[in-house]
Amino acid sequence: MPTTEDLADDLARAVGGSQISAVFQPQVSLESGSVVAAEALCRWSHPRLGDVDPVTMIAVAERSGVIHALGRRMLDEGLRRLAEWRGNGRDWAVAVNVSPLQFEDASFVRDVVAEVTRRGLAPGSLVLELAPHPEPADHDALLPQLRALGECGVEISLAGYGTGSPPLGRLPQMPLAEVKLSGELVRAADTEGLASLGREVDIAHAHGLRVVAEGIETLTHLHVARQLGCDRAQGFLIREPHSDIAFPSGAPAAAE
Repeated sequence: MPTTEDLADDLARAVGGSQISAVFQPQVSLESGSVVAAEALCRWSHPRLGDVDPVTMIAVAERSGVIHALGRRMLDEGLRRLAEWRGNGRDWAVAVNVSPLQFEDASFVRDVVAEVTRRGLAPGSLVLELAPHPEPADHDALLPQLRALGECGVEISLAGYGTGSPPLGRLPQMPLAEVKLSGELVRAADTEGLASLGREVDIAHAHGLRVVAEGIETLTHLHVARQLGCDRAQGFLIREPHSDIAFPSGAPAAAE
């Protein structure tokens, strides 16, 4: 098994080539059952190791600093696909994951704003999904950058909602459009857990935030998402990630 250092070197070489690709997993409105967005997910096909686990890939990228180049690659892939969807009459948004570490690069937000402006993107068509990170984010430094993105029409989504990070007291301070409930929480919810998650969903809605339930794998999970009052759902039940754009306009499983 290669060392972390070897993987970091391999990833640095791979990030600009065909080993790195994007697949897209749709999100559906739980009200209409229609696809409304798709999340770009990064995949690494290593020439010797095969498909590298995404969690391992991101950990290596963050430790090595390759996350900056990888993040920009995924943003480019997401925006390219967004243009294709819009050109084919699919009025969807694209969600692209970003690591908090990417905000340490002073040019990151400036480049995103410039790209959004250059492409003339409609407000809400690009969603940046802020991924959880083991190291607490410097919220005082992060907030002005998130506000700058919001001012140019980029929506910010907070992944891992319901896990206690960030503290609920910080929620009103963050310029968010959306929060995503962890699939583990949805899948494991019992009667007591449902009540607790339901309160968190109510808090998010009270702050005007959209709530997405991810990791939906069965009709039971979908029923839980509906019980919680989530606005959107995402997961293998609805559609596995695909590299193409051939998603139907609606998702029957979500509309049931």
